[in-house]
Amino acid sequence: MTQLPPVRVFIGSGEASCLERKTLIHSLRKTCSRELDIYVFNGTHNSIERNDEEPVLANLPLWIKYQNFTEFSNYRFLIPEICGHEGRAIFLDSDMVCLSDIAEFFDQPMNGHDMLAKAEAYQGESCWGMSQILFDCSKCRFDVEQIFREMEAGEFANIDFHQMRPPFLAKHPYSLGAYDSNWNVFDKCDENTKLIHYTNLGTQPWKFPGHPHEQLWFDHFQEARESGLITQFDLKKTLSRAYCRQDILNPSAYTIPMHGQGKKKNILKRLERKIKKLWRGEKKAA
Repeated sequence: MTQLPPVRVFIGSGEASCLERKTLIHSLRKTCSRELDIYVFNGTHNSIERNDEEPVLANLPLWIKYQNFTEFSNYRFLIPEICGHEGRAIFLDSDMVCLSDIAEFFDQPMNGHDMLAKAEAYQGESCWGMSQILFDCSKCRFDVEQIFREMEAGEFANIDFHQMRPPFLAKHPYSLGAYDSNWNVFDKCDENTKLIHYTNLGTQPWKFPGHPHEQLWFDHFQEARESGLITQFDLKKTLSRAYCRQDILNPSAYTIPMHGQGKKKNILKRLERKIKKLWRGEKKAA
């Protein structure tokens, strides 16, 4: 019997993303049916952390690093080179929780495409969501420095590159295919969701209350703590630097029974009405 290769996963992250990154890693380990080979891009330090090995510097020039949309945006395009242009690799943003076997995503047919990405992720049919990617590393070769020089020359925009829009693909004709959209669901979760992506920066559960699926994230967060993956040092550093909400260790702050969801909505509505009333009063006084 042929032994299947490890599932190679790269996670885009930074120093401020420690808790959500490790929560994602826990969810991957919890659901994966075979060995994982996990690389973390730490954009804060321009480094790569592989499994339990010491971090090494990433091969990303600083002038390109400074043009990241997030701390890690441009690092995903280093993946095929890091893999020696062999085999497959997955890229994931750190603000996700995996609910299904990521090996199924890794093994799916690519039908000759260079990459699989989220189709029609943003407004417009030609915008690919690159927050979760399956690379055929043998087919993807990104000369990142050349690409950014072409950007500077006005041949296409940064967003054209990061969403694989037609102006970029006209110059660099990579072949992209779509995967099952249940593998990258933005801020929603039902019985079909295989991976939830907490994209709304104003309601990410580790930062703010109110996300409709915050309990799902906190359940995985607590499991990651209990397993030892998230350490006391991680928590102390994250809290002291205000990278997360200060009540993150208080379960009563985010544990809301299902029968209390309606009550929570009513409280929020009443609060909103009070704020509007106060605002109208201040305007009249002025």
